[in-house]
Amino acid sequence: VDAVASRVQTALTTRKVTQSMAGVVKAMDAAMKSMNLEKISNLMDKFESQFEDLDVQSSYMENAMSQTTTTNVPQADVDTLMQQVADEAG
Repeated sequence: VDAVASRVQTALTTRKVTQSMAGVVKAMDAAMKSMNLEKISNLMDKFESQFEDLDVQSSYMENAMSQTTTTNVPQADVDTLMQQVADEAG
């Protein structure tokens, strides 16, 4: 259940950031058409900031997912599955 909740949260966060970035891209397009260097610079800073936020959020969610799945799956099961995959691969 925790893993599903974490994945849903990741999807929601990604959707929010994607929508925000879409707005920045539209604003960048308008700024490029006007060739206003100050606007372009400000928008690029905002764009970079949103990418940094996305990196932090993604890292946090990956860590949370890793901890959730790590604590719920016995190591012996993981080892057995890894061996099965290796055997099938030859």
